Amino acid sequence: MSMANESDMSRVDFVSKMLMASLVTSLVPGVANGFDGGVGGLGKTRPQTGVIFRDPEAAAEISPSSSGDVNYELISPDGTPVLLSFSAPWPLLKSTVGIAARDVTGGFESTFVQVVELPDGVTSLDNIKPGLLSQSIFASTGKFGMYGSPTDIRIKKIPEQSSDTSGTSVYQASFTTLTPAMIESDRKAYISASVVGNGLFLLVTTTTSVRFKKLEGELRKVADSFSAISAPKSNLNLRKS
Repeated sequence: MSMANESDMSRVDFVSKMLMASLVTSLVPGVANGFDGGVGGLGKTRPQTGVIFRDPEAAAEISPSSSGDVNYELISPDGTPVLLSFSAPWPLLKSTVGIAARDVTGGFESTFVQVVELPDGVTSLDNIKPGLLSQSIFASTGKFGMYGSPTDIRIKKIPEQSSDTSGTSVYQASFTTLTPAMIESDRKAYISASVVGNGLFLLVTTTTSVRFKKLEGELRKVADSFSAISAPKSNLNLRKS
């Protein structure tokens, strides 16, 4: 066999192994780190989420678990301790670089935390523009940018109820991203946003556009459950019940 043919066979073998590894990651629930690779658990293994755990060792020890309430202590970019919580109907996945829960049976629905340092002059949710959310969530280094930056991004703020005192704003987004097979996938998401210190804490809850209408109520419950506040001095590191 010529060296050219050997090189071609090596490339084919490499691609085959990568595709098989990706398939196992996305289909086997026991592969806990799957979500680190982006939507569906494929692609790069460490997207940039901006999450900094107050106790990284404790966060690394967490095991895949059933759905329920999620509580973490994080650190804002300026060092402010933050108590973050939400509730999701899908398993929380093990990760040392972020916080994510995903429907491991189908992989269409998921939620994850993104943390962004606020630009100078932005100090509250009233100053948050959709453009900042777009740059933060849909960058090529994020969970949706594994195969190229998302396109057709539209973000709108959902009007708040007069009785809402949660300190969280909710946005609805639609966008198009690429699958590992380089096929366009239209998706919709709820984006929950809170400001603590100089950090913008986001919970992104998403599914495909086709499934969104059916699951809109369930996804909105996840979005509405999100909270990020200054953490009191305590021994809390993380807890899931």
